[in-house]
Amino acid sequence: MKKIALLLFVVSLTINAKKNEVNSLTNLQEKRSTRMGQTTLKELQMIRYDKDTLAGAVVLYEHANHYTSAKDKYQSKTDYYYRIKIFDASKFDLATVALYLYKKKKIRSVKAITYNLTEKGLIIKSSLKKSEVFETKESKNYTSIKFTLPNIKEGSVIEYSYSIISPYLSISDWEFQSDIPKIKSEFDAAILGNYEYYIRSVGIKKLDKEENSVKKNCIYVDGIGEGACAIYSYGLYNVPAFIEEQYMLSKKKYIARLVFDLKTSTTFRGEKTNHSKTWKNADKGLKKYFFNKQTSKKGYFKKRIPKDILNTQNKLKRTQKVFQFIRNHFTWNKKNWTNEEVKVKNAFTEKSGDVGSINLSLYNSLLAAKIDAKLVVLSTRNNGLPTKLYPIIFDFNYVIVKVVLEGNDYFLDATDRYLDFGEIPYRCLNGDGRVLDFKKGSYWQKILPRLNSAKSISSNLVLEADGNLTGDMIISRVGYFAAQQREKVSITSEETYLEDLETEYSNLEIEGYTHENLKELSKPFVEKLKINLETELDLNANLRINPFFFDKIGVNPFKLKERNYLVDFGHPRKLNYAIKLTLPDGYTVENIPKEMQLRLPNKGGRVLLNSKVDGNTIAIYLRINIRKKIYTEQDYFYLKEFYNRIIQAEKSYISLIKK
Repeated sequence: MKKIALLLFVVSLTINAKKNEVNSLTNLQEKRSTRMGQTTLKELQMIRYDKDTLAGAVVLYEHANHYTSAKDKYQSKTDYYYRIKIFDASKFDLATVALYLYKKKKIRSVKAITYNLTEKGLIIKSSLKKSEVFETKESKNYTSIKFTLPNIKEGSVIEYSYSIISPYLSISDWEFQSDIPKIKSEFDAAILGNYEYYIRSVGIKKLDKEENSVKKNCIYVDGIGEGACAIYSYGLYNVPAFIEEQYMLSKKKYIARLVFDLKTSTTFRGEKTNHSKTWKNADKGLKKYFFNKQTSKKGYFKKRIPKDILNTQNKLKRTQKVFQFIRNHFTWNKKNWTNEEVKVKNAFTEKSGDVGSINLSLYNSLLAAKIDAKLVVLSTRNNGLPTKLYPIIFDFNYVIVKVVLEGNDYFLDATDRYLDFGEIPYRCLNGDGRVLDFKKGSYWQKILPRLNSAKSISSNLVLEADGNLTGDMIISRVGYFAAQQREKVSITSEETYLEDLETEYSNLEIEGYTHENLKELSKPFVEKLKINLETELDLNANLRINPFFFDKIGVNPFKLKERNYLVDFGHPRKLNYAIKLTLPDGYTVENIPKEMQLRLPNKGGRVLLNSKVDGNTIAIYLRINIRKKIYTEQDYFYLKEFYNRIIQAEKSYISLIKK
């Protein structure tokens, strides 16, 4: 009995020794986390960041360290550290930190210090108190943690750290780039060998540090034994600020970041789960879980669609009527496809729903009307592009419907009452969508606008004796320009709409207004205005008149020295301006806007300005044609200059000499 007890004692000592040895290796990974107190006098003395002298702040160092914590019941733990130099008051908001935790995630060890210099050069520390960290239940799934570092001044260095404990297998993206420059950004991870991830480096910046290795015996699990870890270390240094401009997709496509997608997981019992599905498996998963088994409700909708619609013989007309019925029945609640439980019956009864509810109702209704329809999942412009390397279901946040009629593809979205049949919202113009054919398998298809978008403004004005310009203005819009204006006119009263217009153009008085084709979506939306344009012209003297008084571009949307990401307009566009000005007797025309013609390379666009004088009438025509949806980084300089020349033309004057 003593020998058995001694043997058990020796085995116990051996196991504990081994456990302590392995846990010491775990502690080595934990020691890679950056500790507080790294701020230096040199950092406090910085007055600017030499690589970006206009920056209001710079990240001196940021670091995340991800590993499995034996102390926290083998949950994942990520230690975060940030140190930021604030140069001016425009970046004081960086001292307020807001974190959002999903369900069972927990935060630990929040520490924060503000460093300042006295007039004598002494370092003053102001520490965050525990009572100044606020936790709020934001929703069913999310809790917010917020705190603001104290005593912020121009020249302060702020330093803070915290840890996130998570029971989930997902690893949050790490963004090396933001709207302020960063001197050093690093991410480390020790991932247990029974978890395998696809790791992607996204963005235009190449990593400066990319190391990986395997560490044996990195953790000990009671009752199981030792486990190995994959060790990863990434870094990017001297990272410029990412500056957003108009006409771009989500910055998620372009900023430098690490993305972790779970590929496989193996339990301690050896049970392996493949999280990286084939598209065949992903299609089934979408149908069962994301669409919540709502793709087989055609019987319900067949009872609710008017008989005259179902009995329409022509297939195209029947499809159009079903589309119009669903679009007019629902009010979109402005939410995209939320991936939450969709109940199309409830949504139909309530006459309101998100994108998923409405377009799944459309899908079922088309099937009920014996129209072959397919669901299409996509990612909106502000959500980034889905990866095509392997199925990542959570990359998608929107669903529409595809039908093929008379050999033509139509993409349908019943959420927007101001777009015609076959047109999809601007937010959906984001490259390819995944067409879900549950029988033959899904496939990618490019989603393009069906119609051209154009705006034409025609003004016929007379220079009156009091110096004002009076006359008529007609504005005609098609495509997305028409949809935007129809919505604007529909959601407000005419009185408010015209008041807003007169506020925008302070010297414009609208004396009459009508519009045409507000509901006829297949036709141009036309507005007709009788206007009085107040000026300070003295008809007893020489005159200078700027004829471009309405809807000028005014400010160049492209201001960067260089742009390292695509210009994406979403769709081609045409802008046409025609101005006819009738002058009173007693004037000689000295100058009119100079003719101009400029083309973008590779037939990318054209601007044309023509002016002519015929007796006492001056006619001016400005035509702008953006022929492409996307322009490359190499096109950027030409596009920037293209807009500069347009703005210069808009500043042109008509000069009149008093006889």
